[in-house]
Amino acid sequence: MSSNIWAFGLTAALVLIPVSAFAQEAKETDPPPAAVGEPKYKPDVEKVRDQIFAGTNAFRKKEKRGPLKVNADLSKAAQAFAEFMADTDKYGHTADGQEPWDRVAKAGYDYCVVLENIAYEYNSEGFTTEDLSKILTEAWEKSPPHRKNMLDPDVSDIGVGIAHSSKTGRFYAVQDYGRPKSAVITFKIANKTKVEIKYAIDGKDFTLASGFTETHESCRPPELKFQWPEGAEAKKEAKQSLHPTAGADYVVSKNGDGAFTVEGP
Repeated sequence: MSSNIWAFGLTAALVLIPVSAFAQEAKETDPPPAAVGEPKYKPDVEKVRDQIFAGTNAFRKKEKRGPLKVNADLSKAAQAFAEFMADTDKYGHTADGQEPWDRVAKAGYDYCVVLENIAYEYNSEGFTTEDLSKILTEAWEKSPPHRKNMLDPDVSDIGVGIAHSSKTGRFYAVQDYGRPKSAVITFKIANKTKVEIKYAIDGKDFTLASGFTETHESCRPPELKFQWPEGAEAKKEAKQSLHPTAGADYVVSKNGDGAFTVEGP
């Protein structure tokens, strides 16, 4: 389809707990002029939502990622935010004064990981349903931070929102991705030696006193690496990086030769 006036914008954000939040903002282009008259094409926004969901899962399958399922709470948050941006023509992850994770929590989603992609599209002639969904999906696929969110291996849920501004003619789109708190990975480490032990989880250092047990939670599959005292002997498996799963228990002790050992799944 031809276009007399065109505008496009997109940004991405993510959060996971207990890690601090990260957000990326893109510089917004000048807003398009107010829409004049009736556009030639009018998309079915309900079908656009469905096609974006299907297109995202098709992209994940192509890149060997697991499929996502539609979550009602994420859908509620995404649609409400898309409608806010369409009503106000304010654009950005915090356009409503809230962070993405605040919006999904208020919508009822008990999150462990939240990712968000947003975008807007404008064409003076409007869009067909297929054109709008394809343009949005492919733009996210080609943008590194949005692509990363779309292909995140640790999220399981998605909600999609689409809304139209009657003032400017923009179509605002939101993708909210999530991993629920119920999927948090909880594991334990017990120190059965007579000395304190040190270890790192995803690069963060911890110290565990003799005779104590520590419980850890991670929103994403973690990497566990023990840090033995200089000159200390450790069994081969105790020197390797470990990848705890939910419910895993690790026991650190010393064998008859005095070498550190780690028993676990």
